[in-house]
Amino acid sequence: MIHFHSSKILIPVDFSETSLLAIKHGAFIAQLTKGDLFLLHVVNTHYASQNMFLPIVTLDMGEIETKASEKLAQLAADVSKEYGVNPQIIIKTGSPSSEVTNVAKEIDAGLIVMGTHGYSPVEELVIGSVALKVITKSVCPTMAMNSVAEHKGYHKIVMPIDMGVNSRQKVNFTIELAKKFGAVIHAVGLLGTDEGSDQGEMETILKQIKELAAETSVIVHTEVLKNLKNRATGTVNYIDSIGADLAVIMTDQDAELSGFFLGPYSQQIIHHSKVPVIAIKPANIFSAEDTTSLPGTSGS
Repeated sequence: MIHFHSSKILIPVDFSETSLLAIKHGAFIAQLTKGDLFLLHVVNTHYASQNMFLPIVTLDMGEIETKASEKLAQLAADVSKEYGVNPQIIIKTGSPSSEVTNVAKEIDAGLIVMGTHGYSPVEELVIGSVALKVITKSVCPTMAMNSVAEHKGYHKIVMPIDMGVNSRQKVNFTIELAKKFGAVIHAVGLLGTDEGSDQGEMETILKQIKELAAETSVIVHTEVLKNLKNRATGTVNYIDSIGADLAVIMTDQDAELSGFFLGPYSQQIIHHSKVPVIAIKPANIFSAEDTTSLPGTSGS
Protein backbone atom coordinates (compact mmCIF):
# COMPACT_ATOMS: atom_id res chain seq x y z
CA MET A 1 0.00 0.00 0.00
CA ILE A 2 1.37 3.42 -0.97
CA HIS A 3 0.92 6.04 1.76
CA PHE A 4 1.31 9.80 1.98
CA HIS A 5 4.37 10.66 4.08
CA SER A 6 5.56 14.22 4.61
CA SER A 7 7.86 13.92 7.61
CA LYS A 8 10.81 14.71 5.32
CA ILE A 9 10.38 16.84 2.21
CA LEU A 10 13.23 17.33 -0.26
CA ILE A 11 13.33 20.32 -2.62
CA PRO A 12 16.03 20.42 -5.33
CA VAL A 13 16.95 24.08 -5.92
CA ASP A 14 18.74 25.33 -9.03
CA PHE A 15 17.63 28.93 -8.36
CA SER A 16 15.35 28.93 -11.40
CA GLU A 17 11.85 30.41 -11.29
CA THR A 18 10.19 27.01 -10.98
CA SER A 19 12.51 25.78 -8.23
CA LEU A 20 11.74 28.91 -6.20
CA LEU A 21 8.03 28.20 -6.72
CA ALA A 22 8.64 24.62 -5.56
CA ILE A 23 10.05 26.00 -2.31
CA LYS A 24 6.74 27.76 -1.64
CA HIS A 25 4.78 24.56 -2.20
CA GLY A 26 7.18 22.43 -0.18
CA ALA A 27 7.37 24.91 2.68
CA PHE A 28 3.58 25.13 2.83
CA ILE A 29 3.31 21.33 3.06
CA ALA A 30 6.02 21.19 5.73
CA GLN A 31 4.31 23.93 7.71
CA LEU A 32 0.93 22.22 7.69
CA THR A 33 2.20 18.68 8.31
CA LYS A 34 5.05 19.70 10.65
CA GLY A 35 7.55 17.94 8.41
CA ASP A 36 11.28 18.53 8.05
CA LEU A 37 12.34 20.50 4.97
CA PHE A 38 15.57 19.97 3.03
CA LEU A 39 16.88 22.36 0.36
CA LEU A 40 19.33 20.65 -1.99
CA HIS A 41 21.55 22.27 -4.59
CA VAL A 42 23.59 20.07 -6.88
CA VAL A 43 26.65 21.64 -8.45
CA ASN A 44 26.69 20.17 -11.93
CA THR A 45 30.38 19.95 -12.77
CA HIS A 46 29.64 20.32 -16.49
CA TYR A 47 27.44 23.41 -16.14
CA ALA A 48 28.72 24.82 -12.88
CA SER A 49 29.02 28.42 -14.04
CA GLN A 50 26.01 28.51 -16.35
CA ASN A 51 23.47 31.19 -15.36
CA MET A 52 23.84 30.66 -11.63
CA PHE A 53 25.86 33.76 -10.92
CA LEU A 54 25.69 37.01 -12.83
CA PRO A 55 28.00 38.22 -14.15
CA ILE A 56 29.45 34.78 -14.91
CA VAL A 57 32.90 34.51 -13.45
CA THR A 58 35.55 31.83 -13.32
CA LEU A 59 35.38 30.10 -9.94
CA ASP A 60 36.85 26.90 -8.62
CA MET A 61 34.49 24.23 -7.28
CA GLY A 62 35.05 25.28 -3.68
CA GLU A 63 34.02 28.85 -4.44
CA ILE A 64 30.96 27.67 -6.38
CA GLU A 65 29.83 25.51 -3.46
CA THR A 66 30.36 28.43 -1.08
CA LYS A 67 28.28 30.75 -3.28
CA ALA A 68 25.53 28.14 -3.58
CA SER A 69 25.54 27.61 0.17
CA GLU A 70 25.16 31.35 0.75
CA LYS A 71 22.22 31.56 -1.66
CA LEU A 72 20.54 28.54 -0.07
CA ALA A 73 21.08 30.01 3.39
CA GLN A 74 19.25 33.17 2.34
CA LEU A 75 16.38 31.14 0.90
CA ALA A 76 16.23 29.10 4.09
CA ALA A 77 16.06 32.29 6.16
CA ASP A 78 13.21 33.57 3.99
CA VAL A 79 11.32 30.28 4.40
CA SER A 80 11.82 30.33 8.16
CA LYS A 81 10.47 33.86 8.39
CA GLU A 82 7.41 33.25 6.19
CA TYR A 83 6.45 29.69 7.12
CA GLY A 84 8.03 29.09 10.52
CA VAL A 85 9.96 26.12 9.10
CA ASN A 86 13.73 25.81 9.44
CA PRO A 87 15.09 24.06 6.33
CA GLN A 88 18.28 22.06 6.33
CA ILE A 89 20.74 22.87 3.55
CA ILE A 90 22.52 20.25 1.47
CA ILE A 91 25.15 20.87 -1.22
CA LYS A 92 26.23 18.07 -3.56
CA THR A 93 28.41 17.85 -6.66
CA GLY A 94 27.66 15.60 -9.60
CA SER A 95 24.70 14.65 -11.81
CA PRO A 96 21.61 16.53 -10.59
CA SER A 97 19.11 13.72 -11.12
CA SER A 98 21.37 11.10 -9.55
CA GLU A 99 22.21 13.26 -6.56
CA VAL A 100 18.57 14.16 -5.95
CA THR A 101 17.53 10.50 -5.89
CA ASN A 102 20.57 9.56 -3.78
CA VAL A 103 19.84 12.26 -1.19
CA ALA A 104 16.17 11.25 -1.12
CA LYS A 105 17.27 7.75 -0.15
CA GLU A 106 19.83 9.02 2.38
CA ILE A 107 17.34 11.16 4.29
CA ASP A 108 14.41 8.77 3.72
CA ALA A 109 12.35 11.48 2.06
CA GLY A 110 8.61 10.95 1.81
CA LEU A 111 8.12 13.54 -0.92
CA ILE A 112 10.24 15.39 -3.47
CA VAL A 113 8.94 18.78 -4.60
CA MET A 114 10.52 20.26 -7.71
CA GLY A 115 9.94 22.46 -10.72
CA THR A 116 10.10 21.51 -14.36
CA HIS A 117 11.46 23.60 -17.20
CA GLY A 118 10.47 24.28 -20.79
CA TYR A 119 10.28 21.38 -23.17
CA SER A 120 10.16 20.55 -26.87
CA PRO A 121 7.97 17.94 -28.61
CA VAL A 122 10.96 15.57 -28.64
CA GLU A 123 11.14 15.67 -24.85
CA GLU A 124 7.62 14.27 -24.65
CA LEU A 125 9.06 11.01 -25.97
CA VAL A 126 12.47 10.97 -24.34
CA ILE A 127 13.15 12.26 -20.84
CA GLY A 128 15.11 15.46 -21.28
CA SER A 129 14.84 17.14 -17.90
CA VAL A 130 16.12 16.50 -14.42
CA ALA A 131 12.55 16.41 -13.09
CA LEU A 132 11.44 13.58 -15.35
CA LYS A 133 14.56 11.56 -14.57
CA VAL A 134 13.94 12.02 -10.87
CA ILE A 135 10.34 10.86 -11.25
CA THR A 136 11.43 7.60 -12.88
CA LYS A 137 14.27 6.93 -10.44
CA SER A 138 12.97 8.23 -7.13
CA VAL A 139 11.93 5.86 -4.36
CA CYS A 140 9.26 8.31 -3.18
CA PRO A 141 6.49 10.32 -4.86
CA THR A 142 7.48 13.50 -6.68
CA MET A 143 5.46 16.69 -6.92
CA ALA A 144 6.34 18.45 -10.17
CA MET A 145 5.17 21.84 -11.37
CA ASN A 146 5.81 24.45 -14.02
CA SER A 147 6.03 28.20 -13.63
CA VAL A 148 2.26 28.77 -13.88
CA ALA A 149 1.41 26.47 -10.96
CA GLU A 150 0.79 29.26 -8.47
CA HIS A 151 0.53 28.26 -4.84
CA LYS A 152 -2.93 28.68 -3.37
CA GLY A 153 -3.24 25.64 -1.13
CA TYR A 154 -4.81 22.29 -2.02
CA HIS A 155 -8.60 22.15 -1.88
CA LYS A 156 -9.59 20.18 -4.98
CA ILE A 157 -7.49 17.14 -5.86
CA VAL A 158 -8.04 15.37 -9.17
CA MET A 159 -7.39 11.62 -9.15
CA PRO A 160 -7.70 10.15 -12.65
CA ILE A 161 -8.57 6.45 -12.79
CA ASP A 162 -8.27 4.23 -15.86
CA MET A 163 -8.90 0.51 -16.27
CA GLY A 164 -5.27 -0.41 -15.55
CA VAL A 165 -4.62 -2.05 -12.18
CA ASN A 166 -1.69 0.24 -11.34
CA SER A 167 -3.93 3.28 -11.73
CA ARG A 168 -5.65 2.46 -8.43
CA GLN A 169 -2.47 2.17 -6.36
CA LYS A 170 -2.67 5.92 -5.67
CA VAL A 171 -6.09 5.75 -4.01
CA ASN A 172 -4.95 5.36 -0.38
CA PHE A 173 -2.19 7.96 -0.86
CA THR A 174 -4.67 10.48 -2.27
CA ILE A 175 -7.22 9.90 0.47
CA GLU A 176 -4.56 10.43 3.15
CA LEU A 177 -3.34 13.55 1.35
CA ALA A 178 -6.85 14.96 1.12
CA LYS A 179 -7.48 14.20 4.78
CA LYS A 180 -4.35 16.09 5.78
CA PHE A 181 -5.26 19.18 3.76
CA GLY A 182 -9.01 19.10 4.26
CA ALA A 183 -9.42 18.74 0.51
CA VAL A 184 -12.11 17.23 -1.69
CA ILE A 185 -11.14 14.50 -4.16
CA HIS A 186 -12.48 14.44 -7.69
CA ALA A 187 -12.08 10.85 -8.87
CA VAL A 188 -12.52 10.88 -12.62
CA GLY A 189 -12.82 7.68 -14.64
CA LEU A 190 -11.08 7.75 -18.01
CA LEU A 191 -12.53 5.56 -20.76
CA GLY A 192 -11.12 5.49 -24.28
CA THR A 193 -13.06 5.22 -27.49
CA ASP A 194 -12.91 1.42 -27.37
CA GLU A 195 -13.81 1.06 -23.67
CA GLY A 196 -17.52 1.82 -23.69
CA SER A 197 -18.32 -1.65 -22.38
CA ASP A 198 -16.19 -0.93 -19.27
CA GLN A 199 -18.40 1.88 -17.99
CA GLY A 200 -20.24 -0.33 -15.49
CA GLU A 201 -16.99 -1.65 -14.02
CA MET A 202 -15.54 1.87 -13.85
CA GLU A 203 -18.59 3.15 -12.00
CA THR A 204 -18.21 0.29 -9.51
CA ILE A 205 -14.55 1.19 -8.95
CA LEU A 206 -15.41 4.85 -8.37
CA LYS A 207 -18.16 3.87 -5.94
CA GLN A 208 -15.67 1.73 -3.98
CA ILE A 209 -13.23 4.64 -3.84
CA LYS A 210 -15.98 6.94 -2.56
CA GLU A 211 -16.96 4.45 0.14
CA LEU A 212 -13.34 3.92 1.21
CA ALA A 213 -12.77 7.69 1.51
CA ALA A 214 -15.98 8.09 3.51
CA GLU A 215 -14.46 5.89 6.24
CA THR A 216 -12.06 8.77 6.98
CA SER A 217 -14.63 11.51 6.31
CA VAL A 218 -13.02 12.53 3.02
CA ILE A 219 -15.48 13.68 0.36
CA VAL A 220 -15.11 12.22 -3.13
CA HIS A 221 -16.94 13.43 -6.21
CA THR A 222 -16.98 10.98 -9.11
CA GLU A 223 -17.41 11.37 -12.84
CA VAL A 224 -16.74 9.21 -15.89
CA LEU A 225 -15.27 10.73 -19.05
CA LYS A 226 -16.13 8.56 -22.06
CA ASN A 227 -14.89 8.22 -25.64
CA LEU A 228 -11.58 9.94 -24.90
CA LYS A 229 -9.20 10.05 -27.85
CA ASN A 230 -6.46 11.39 -25.58
CA ARG A 231 -6.75 10.65 -21.85
CA ALA A 232 -4.11 13.22 -20.95
CA THR A 233 -5.93 16.01 -22.76
CA GLY A 234 -9.18 14.92 -21.15
CA THR A 235 -7.56 14.97 -17.71
CA VAL A 236 -5.96 18.40 -18.14
CA ASN A 237 -9.22 19.85 -19.44
CA TYR A 238 -11.06 18.35 -16.47
CA ILE A 239 -8.53 19.85 -14.04
CA ASP A 240 -9.12 23.26 -15.61
CA SER A 241 -12.90 22.91 -15.73
CA ILE A 242 -13.35 22.28 -12.00
CA GLY A 243 -10.64 24.69 -10.85
CA ALA A 244 -8.53 21.97 -9.24
CA ASP A 245 -5.25 22.88 -7.57
CA LEU A 246 -3.51 19.47 -7.47
CA ALA A 247 -3.50 16.19 -9.39
CA VAL A 248 -2.20 12.75 -8.39
CA ILE A 249 -1.16 10.28 -11.09
CA MET A 250 0.79 7.05 -11.43
CA THR A 251 3.84 6.79 -13.65
CA ASP A 252 3.37 4.25 -16.42
CA GLN A 253 4.67 0.71 -16.31
CA ASP A 254 7.08 1.58 -19.14
CA ALA A 255 8.97 3.79 -16.72
CA GLU A 256 9.34 0.89 -14.31
CA LEU A 257 10.73 -1.37 -17.01
CA SER A 258 13.13 0.99 -18.75
CA GLY A 259 14.04 3.59 -16.13
CA PHE A 260 14.38 6.12 -18.95
CA PHE A 261 10.89 6.59 -20.39
CA LEU A 262 7.62 7.79 -19.00
CA GLY A 263 4.48 6.81 -20.81
CA PRO A 264 2.86 9.51 -22.95
CA TYR A 265 -0.02 10.05 -20.50
CA SER A 266 2.26 10.82 -17.55
CA GLN A 267 4.54 13.10 -19.54
CA GLN A 268 1.70 15.06 -21.09
CA ILE A 269 0.02 15.62 -17.73
CA ILE A 270 3.25 16.80 -16.10
CA HIS A 271 4.10 19.11 -18.99
CA HIS A 272 0.67 20.60 -19.63
CA SER A 273 -1.01 20.77 -16.22
CA LYS A 274 -1.36 24.26 -14.80
CA VAL A 275 -1.38 22.84 -11.27
CA PRO A 276 1.20 20.72 -9.44
CA VAL A 277 1.16 17.00 -10.25
CA ILE A 278 2.24 14.30 -7.81
CA ALA A 279 3.60 11.31 -9.71
CA ILE A 280 3.80 7.96 -7.94
CA LYS A 281 5.67 4.88 -9.13
CA PRO A 282 3.82 1.56 -8.87
CA ALA A 283 4.83 -0.54 -5.88
CA ASN A 284 6.47 -3.88 -6.65
CA ILE A 285 5.68 -5.84 -3.50
CA PHE A 286 2.29 -6.07 -1.86
CA SER A 287 1.19 -7.63 1.39
CA ALA A 288 -1.99 -9.57 1.94
CA GLU A 289 -3.35 -6.60 3.89
CA ASP A 290 -2.87 -4.32 0.90
CA THR A 291 -5.31 -6.25 -1.24
CA THR A 292 -8.23 -5.96 1.19
CA SER A 293 -8.83 -2.21 1.24
CA LEU A 294 -10.06 -1.81 -2.31
CA PRO A 295 -10.13 -4.32 -5.18
CA GLY A 296 -7.25 -3.44 -7.46
CA THR A 297 -6.03 -0.57 -5.32
CA SER A 298 -2.71 -2.20 -4.57
CA GLY A 299 -2.10 -3.88 -7.85
CA SER A 300 -3.83 -7.19 -7.18
